[in-house]
Amino acid sequence: MGNPSGVHVEVVYPSMRLSDFIGLSFNGNDTFEVKNGSLFGKVTFLVPVADVTLAVGKTIQVIYAVVRPDGVILSEILNLIVQPIAADKLPTPQITQASEDVLDLTTFDGGGDVTVEAWPLIAVGQTVWLTVSGPSGGPTMELLKAYVVTAADVSKGVRGTIARAELEKFTVGSELRVWVTVGFDRGGDEGEAIKFPNPVYTIEDFILFEAFNAANQDLLVGQSIGFPTMVLTARAGNVFIRDAGFFTLPPWITGSAITLGSPSSVLLTLNKPARKVRFGAFKSLIYTVSYFDEGGSLIWSHVSQQLESRIWFEYASSPDRKIKSISVVTGDNSSTFIDNFSMTQ
Repeated sequence: MGNPSGVHVEVVYPSMRLSDFIGLSFNGNDTFEVKNGSLFGKVTFLVPVADVTLAVGKTIQVIYAVVRPDGVILSEILNLIVQPIAADKLPTPQITQASEDVLDLTTFDGGGDVTVEAWPLIAVGQTVWLTVSGPSGGPTMELLKAYVVTAADVSKGVRGTIARAELEKFTVGSELRVWVTVGFDRGGDEGEAIKFPNPVYTIEDFILFEAFNAANQDLLVGQSIGFPTMVLTARAGNVFIRDAGFFTLPPWITGSAITLGSPSSVLLTLNKPARKVRFGAFKSLIYTVSYFDEGGSLIWSHVSQQLESRIWFEYASSPDRKIKSISVVTGDNSSTFIDNFSMTQ
């Protein structure tokens, strides 16, 4: 649109008279102000943007009438194609809590907020459908159904919320797709509405476990203890499962924790390989954390010399080389607590 307030329709015909009364019908609307003929043989009507939006993506009829004392003359009908707005001009819906195209359910509480910024030619009365769908056979949620755009939406856009319970129905690694369609003609038929870009998000979800709370045990070097999601093996030094007590430090350390004397080493073998692992640590300032694949080969090793005594250790491997075991070695200093393991399968 060259004119932000609407479009111009020019009426030109031979032998135009100043006494002519000229009326316009645009997409069935014939309420435009009647104009007199012009010496220049041309008159121009401004069609407001509100009328233009009703015609987006449609073929409409434009016709004018000339009224003279001896009768009415109708023009030929112009079948005008009003192109839909180009896809690259339409906003892509966004899930506020997502990081790029990944929605990690452990990074926020509650539902997911889906926002659609104000789009070109947005107007009060337009209808919006906002739907979220999963893989074939997965959940489908209608967040907005024939929602009517308000005056406040014109500047801010529209939004909907995916309930937490619905998000948790998605399996880890599955795709979530957001669909938006807008009825520029204010109609209630979604099939006639304009489709917006539909982004795809991958669901991630840490499987949080706190199984250490079920055991208070001293481990001899070489001894192992099993938990629902891992096997812990003492490799050197003094390894205990103990209530952290005074050293409890949420969210890193809560309840019982793995306690390592100085220096000590422990191997954590996961029952199922993981793409991402995170755990909290407290007290020791020097760690060597190593991650191994299913074949026992080293994926990555990290030596950390932290000035702060609390830290999250987090590592994500490539999808084709998942983490099977983790070695934690502490330096020659005070006791170390590690706890609150979580992992993405």
